[in-house]
Amino acid sequence: MGLFAQRKLNRAAGLLTEGQQARDRRDFPAAERLGREAAGLYAEAAGPGAHLTAAAEALVGVAVLEQGRVEEAERGLRAALAVPDRAADGQALLRAELAELLRKQGRYQEAVQEIRTALALPGRGEPRIVLRQSCALLLGELGQHREAADQFAALSADFGRGDLTQRTFATAMESNLLTQLIYLGEHAEVDRRVAVIRKRAATASEPQATLIRVSAANSQAMSLSLRGRPAEAEELLRQGLAAGPLQERFVQILHVNLVRALLGQGRVEEAGRALDAALAAAGKLPAPSDYDRSSLGLATANLRLAEGDPAGAEEAAREGLALCQPGRKPTHRALELRTALGTAEARQGRGTDTLTAALADWEEHFGPEHHGTAAARAALAAPAA
Repeated sequence: MGLFAQRKLNRAAGLLTEGQQARDRRDFPAAERLGREAAGLYAEAAGPGAHLTAAAEALVGVAVLEQGRVEEAERGLRAALAVPDRAADGQALLRAELAELLRKQGRYQEAVQEIRTALALPGRGEPRIVLRQSCALLLGELGQHREAADQFAALSADFGRGDLTQRTFATAMESNLLTQLIYLGEHAEVDRRVAVIRKRAATASEPQATLIRVSAANSQAMSLSLRGRPAEAEELLRQGLAAGPLQERFVQILHVNLVRALLGQGRVEEAGRALDAALAAAGKLPAPSDYDRSSLGLATANLRLAEGDPAGAEEAAREGLALCQPGRKPTHRALELRTALGTAEARQGRGTDTLTAALADWEEHFGPEHHGTAAARAALAAPAA
């Protein structure tokens, strides 16, 4: 390799690193610009099909998507995949990012196909890790909560004893694992794992330590609300919101869970303010996922029920359900929405068929003692309340 080409590679490496740092601090316009520069230099010095060229193009795709230009991001990723002689690792990385884009758009079956195609490629390393993470997320959103939990647990175990970057990734996977365990109703295991995460936060540096603590508090709060301890949940959520500046998506999640905790205490007006805050945070996100939007639909439906507005609750529940992808099993989110919808229909004198069917699915897929089963059973026992 000539000196001139090596200089281009060095320059491209610096730009890619800067772009990834810009992405991590959510400066997506800068990440896009730096990624495009790096991709051009890598294509000249290493070739259009090189893995490093693909890494830069993947960064551009993420940055464009996060700015809300979804169609452009998809076109760019597909164009990069069409480059002849694309290295296997580069193709895997691009397919992983494309799968994530498709997942956020609710196009789950297409996303699954991209992951299957990529996992069949030779190689290992970062692309394979991204694919495993995407696969676990997809399994959860398709209702396969146990399989998703197992995959997140494996990822957390694989990286929990590595360097700082690997431990940070392991903590993120642990947070995702907690969500799946909550859905499965394994609240004792949630408590055990939250205690471990808090110990990990004590040895982390800022701002990572705060993020770990807030994430753990959010997970435990959701678990507490679902097992009938909303006042404790509220305390944890308010501590999280007061911890410092947080990303808007995190603010949205905390406020959505605060709606649940406040409704659990009968504080309807305060829950309305929490929902307004969640909607405001979501409004600042350029491309909120269907999953996040469905959480807002569920919170709205439950609030409308508490306000005595079953027609409004029905509308919100139907909108939320339209964002849930049907899979082999119903998801926890979809069943909560169906429970809210059935309750709304019953309160409007339209029978209990929806609520009865939701209860049957709770019992079949989550068990007779699950918190969701208990909630559906209680709603069915008093449909006109």
